[in-house]
Amino acid sequence: MSITMVMLFVAACGEAPDTVQTPASVCVDVPNGAYFQVVDGRLLAITQSQLDENERPAETVRRIGATLAGMGYPWVSLDWDGQVATVSGLALDENTRSDAFIAAKSAFEADPVAGISVQRVVNEMSVRDPVGAIAVRLSNELASEGYSWLRVEMTGRVATLIGTAPTRDMKELAYRAGRNLVESDLSAGEMINIVVDAVSVRGNGNPVGTTLIGMSADPSAAECEAAYAAIMEANEVSFFAGESIIANESARLLDAVTGVSLLCEAFSVEIAGYVPADTSSELALDLSQRRASAVKDYLMAYGANPEQLTARGYGLPDLDADEARRREDGAIEFIVRPETN
Repeated sequence: MSITMVMLFVAACGEAPDTVQTPASVCVDVPNGAYFQVVDGRLLAITQSQLDENERPAETVRRIGATLAGMGYPWVSLDWDGQVATVSGLALDENTRSDAFIAAKSAFEADPVAGISVQRVVNEMSVRDPVGAIAVRLSNELASEGYSWLRVEMTGRVATLIGTAPTRDMKELAYRAGRNLVESDLSAGEMINIVVDAVSVRGNGNPVGTTLIGMSADPSAAECEAAYAAIMEANEVSFFAGESIIANESARLLDAVTGVSLLCEAFSVEIAGYVPADTSSELALDLSQRRASAVKDYLMAYGANPEQLTARGYGLPDLDADEARRREDGAIEFIVRPETN
């Protein structure tokens, strides 16, 4: 067997008569068991024994790994001790796991170095949980729409949109695109009750939903209390003056609160309402109760357990001076109670 070498492009000699060879072409014999590598700009024939002698297992792994990445499996990790190849990584689903293993096994068996000595290819890949797989798929879809910096995190019945936008306008576009995608997706739609905004803007502070990032699906009472407190620390639920109607500007704040409530269903939560200090004392108790109930209704509308929540109005603040000043515009607070049975 021989080849034609032209500017590092390889073609077999003795091809069909209409094959044209340039004057600079050179036909060389290729002995059995030889392979080719480019060395210092030249295409050189190298025997199998030379490959085995010169190449370390790590180099074999890098070469095969690059091949698999080009096939769409960049997440696959390889180990090779000269005899046994181990394939690991976190596959999106069972079909992807199977396809990736077949590709890796074939790559090892066809490799000029590993192919003659590989005895076994072991599959140690695992599969993402269904919720995690959906989140990855949705994140990939957002990336394909131009939001490569935006990802979806799904925990329990809560989806959190996470990322850092270059501008406020881009944040709004990304948030709407992410929310629409989650809510319209057939698989996610069956699992998710609320989509929380944790999309920040470059150079600005943390968004209201930051607290939910990484929050577990089974938090402790202390974690739940801390989550409510972190969300409400610098935020207040806004109402129309003298009314119990929640202002639109508080929707994303209450979305985040709803997310915590959905994750903290093992505990009872009291929604405590206070009204501004200038409210008539005759109206204060009733208004604070109606506002606390309005917040409870919002949370229930997105799936929070009504048996978990208690709404109670406390009227005017009756606390020390610092607390009174903090509540001079009214407030909604969330108090975690002992576990429910």
